[in-house]
Amino acid sequence: MKTNILDDYNPDISSEEPRVYVSLDPEYKSLAVRNNIYKVILTKAIKLPSSRVLDLLNLAISVYTADLKIPRRFSEDRWTRTIVLHVPVINLTTWQKTTSSIIEMLGFLTGDRWEISFRKNNFKPKLTINNKVEKVSKVSLFSGGLDSLVGAIDLLEEGKRIALVGHYGAGVTNKVQETVLGELEKLYPDLIESYLFYLQPPKSNSEGQGEPSMRSRSFLFFSLAVVVASLFTGKTPISVAENGLISLNVPLTNPRIGSLSTRTTHPYFVSLFSDFLSLLKINNLIILPYRFQTKGEMIAQTKNQDALKKTVDLSMSCSHPEAGRYQGKKPNLHCGYCVPCIIRRASLASAQLDKPSTYAIDILQDPPDPTTETGRDLRAFEMAIERGRFYNYRQALFDVLATGTISSDDIEDYIDVYMRGMKEVESFLS
Repeated sequence: MKTNILDDYNPDISSEEPRVYVSLDPEYKSLAVRNNIYKVILTKAIKLPSSRVLDLLNLAISVYTADLKIPRRFSEDRWTRTIVLHVPVINLTTWQKTTSSIIEMLGFLTGDRWEISFRKNNFKPKLTINNKVEKVSKVSLFSGGLDSLVGAIDLLEEGKRIALVGHYGAGVTNKVQETVLGELEKLYPDLIESYLFYLQPPKSNSEGQGEPSMRSRSFLFFSLAVVVASLFTGKTPISVAENGLISLNVPLTNPRIGSLSTRTTHPYFVSLFSDFLSLLKINNLIILPYRFQTKGEMIAQTKNQDALKKTVDLSMSCSHPEAGRYQGKKPNLHCGYCVPCIIRRASLASAQLDKPSTYAIDILQDPPDPTTETGRDLRAFEMAIERGRFYNYRQALFDVLATGTISSDDIEDYIDVYMRGMKEVESFLS
């Protein structure tokens, strides 16, 4: 089934083809993508974003909205969707040259079939600048998680101003980001320019509609970072703090192979996104400074250990951040049983910073039933670790390459970080 994503434009398509209308205009309340993006930009812009960057922002919002609005269960295989985006752009000729690049990039990221239809947009929002904002040396993605916290501390230790870019929708994410950010601002006064962007697609008409997997979130996140970088200079680098084990996200079991595994910061996606920016003549370099480090190694090598110890418990790495509240426990607990939680605990344990009390479930003291949703990821790790006992280099090479294309210059380093990362988890669980 092919689904078309539109604003108020009516393309020449069959009346039988399903369509989803979305708008960036708040006057169309039922269709509007709720956000604070332009409001934040207006208060913190040294210079205006280029028309290409504004087009990129609209594309990213459209992609993210489509991803969240169209349920995978309606697809033939209950996963792969066919999505057609109808997007207005200011630079029509430039964008038409990027179509194949976008389709490949989004296809790899979300596992869907994408089609893009660009048309001329003559409207450009009127923005004013704020000359009081100081320049920054780097832009860093800031999710509120442990990796982004380490990345922020390491950059701030250089003594230069940085911009931290966060994205949030519904849930506890914004509160976590603001809490961690507040502590960092106390530790590093006058060195942080924060951009916390709210974006939430319009609600579905029916209960239970929509798609929870959010595979396209990193495309939106990266694009928001490009928008912020464009407010300063054309070449402000963008830092993505993510450990190598999570970036690769090698499937723990066979059923997770392929697009069912997330590819949020996979090196191939980052490469495709960088190539895509080059086609648009957007010159911001995307940096993965921790791509060859495990999470535990990131923690051990953080440049200011005292700052990390003061803030680490405020960060949130969980896939189910509401789990504590649902179980009648404190609302700010990690679930303790998802893949990010298990890797987080393993990394903190390696640095003697593990606190079981910050998790709703302690998988060491009270292992969940492996046949339940709660015990599924722990069981998958145990199976992967058992398989790894008989591992050789060739098998590791196959598993790492199965996640996506990786440069021949980097493959050995990625294999090494994958094996060290799994050893880190094994040491924690044993």
